[in-house]
Amino acid sequence: MDQQSLVHLVFFFIFVFISTCHGRRLDVEEVTKRQLDTLIKTEDYLAVFWYGKNCKTCDRILSILETKTVELEDAGIKTVRINDKKTAKSFGILSAPGMTYFKGGKGDNFEGEMTDAEELMDFLASPEAMELPDQIEEVNAKQLDKLVQEKMFVAVFFYNHQQESATALAELENIDTQADKVGIAFVKINDLELVSEFGLGTLPSLIYYRHTTPIVYDGDITDEGKVLDWLISNRATGDEAERLEEVTLSALEGMTSSKDGIAVLFYDVDSRKAENLLEVMEQIDDDCAKRGIHFVKVSEDGAAEQFGVARLPSLVFFKNDLPSLYEGNLFDDASALEWILNQDGDDSIEELTSPMIEKLIRESKNVVVLFCKYAGYMLIAITHTCYMLRHYSGSANNNNIVNTTNSKTTDNIKTTDNLQQNHTNGDIFLNGTIDQKPNSYLPPDKVRA
Repeated sequence: MDQQSLVHLVFFFIFVFISTCHGRRLDVEEVTKRQLDTLIKTEDYLAVFWYGKNCKTCDRILSILETKTVELEDAGIKTVRINDKKTAKSFGILSAPGMTYFKGGKGDNFEGEMTDAEELMDFLASPEAMELPDQIEEVNAKQLDKLVQEKMFVAVFFYNHQQESATALAELENIDTQADKVGIAFVKINDLELVSEFGLGTLPSLIYYRHTTPIVYDGDITDEGKVLDWLISNRATGDEAERLEEVTLSALEGMTSSKDGIAVLFYDVDSRKAENLLEVMEQIDDDCAKRGIHFVKVSEDGAAEQFGVARLPSLVFFKNDLPSLYEGNLFDDASALEWILNQDGDDSIEELTSPMIEKLIRESKNVVVLFCKYAGYMLIAITHTCYMLRHYSGSANNNNIVNTTNSKTTDNIKTTDNLQQNHTNGDIFLNGTIDQKPNSYLPPDKVRA
């Protein structure tokens, strides 16, 4: 290699080095208190570094931030620094250095080790950190691509600045929290290039990524309930359509509160019968899907107990957040399917097991339990129930009515070990105590001496 070529090579490496350093490092903007107040109101994501003069630790952390500023900007996070002790204390930063992350105007102080760049970036730019409270997050094309790769389910609202988009966005933000509960990230984007790439004729539009595979919503985008049902019902991709969807406990809690009707198989994945049972349930799932009924399975430890299910496997149908337990043979697919279809179209009072009632009592502020076995006994049960409502606090305004039966006992009407009524003498057993029936169920002013 001659001398001239060597000189050119040296200059080339110097140029590459300078370009790389310039691309990786960017000064963190210094702001005043007035500027900071404006940024907090206008920026969705704002990282504020509180520093002090003659602070070597602050200088070291600032150097770390400067190497991450470009990455933070790509994630849509604006980073600034300020030296203002009084303002810092108003946000809970008692001494420099400190970091406050504002999302939608609400600040959260970093409590970790600020010299740990990885921990700091996780606090600022992880998918969980980017979630805005009670609103759909704005993303750019680069952020969307990263989100789709990291999240299994992503709903993307494409919009413009027309009134129709604003109306649809207001409706969809009502289901953002519910979508998040079932593991669906909800974001919005205003990018004409992506609109053209997807061939979206009109805006607003909704695209749903499932394991990076997109589908387009063709329904009424302003109907929040139908959109949420569509998102939940279409969690499986075409490659997984033959299999019953497995969900987590947290996802199921969101589904039972947001879907009108959902069938759930609680099972033990280590059971010898699990494989055969799943084959039967997957056949039912196909028929349920044709009728618009969502069917999922749950094997997570503690999930069954959380929903008051005492044994595994069990098939439970949730409607309006209330469970009903299938008592038949789970391997009889025809009977199980018929039961699910009947539950979906049935508006009668729910029939629950004892653990389910206990769970409902724990979680509901007011519950009315209707005890019945035969029509003749129903009047006695209703009368005693009314007595309980009058004499036990917290029962005046009741929102839930449930029905429980006992097919094994002819003389007694039972619910749980904690609550039992005997129809022969009218005694009420509550938590192991006995309260004798009153002499009359008439109002005091109507009782004759």
